[in-house]
Amino acid sequence: MKVFTYSEKETKILGKMLGSFVQKEGIKVIALYGEMGAGKTVLTKGIASAFGIDEKNIASSSFVIVSHYPEFDFCHIDLYRLDNLKDEDIDLWEYFDSCTCVIEWAERLSEIPENTLKIKIDLVTETTRVFNMEM
Repeated sequence: MKVFTYSEKETKILGKMLGSFVQKEGIKVIALYGEMGAGKTVLTKGIASAFGIDEKNIASSSFVIVSHYPEFDFCHIDLYRLDNLKDEDIDLWEYFDSCTCVIEWAERLSEIPENTLKIKIDLVTETTRVFNMEM
């Protein structure tokens, strides 16, 4: 499925819709792909809002790789700072099995779980994004 958004607000709305969808369908992992500035964190804020998390608590990673919100059954994983991630470096499967996870920079993982919603985000213009989604 391909979806276009034309503003940051629309991207957050799309994220909130996706967050509601994954909760209803029992999808545990959302893998986000796209270049710097594509809108991964903005989309994550929208997804997190569907879980009841204030968007101010979701930030682009500086040095935090995993932000776990156990009270919301949600995890935000940002792999931007990691190069050449090896399975033994960090065990994310514990999170994949226990809560809904959004992974930014998912291309840095060698393996993702089955039943993962994969979203490739492309910049079209400064404000327009296209989201290519597949299971």
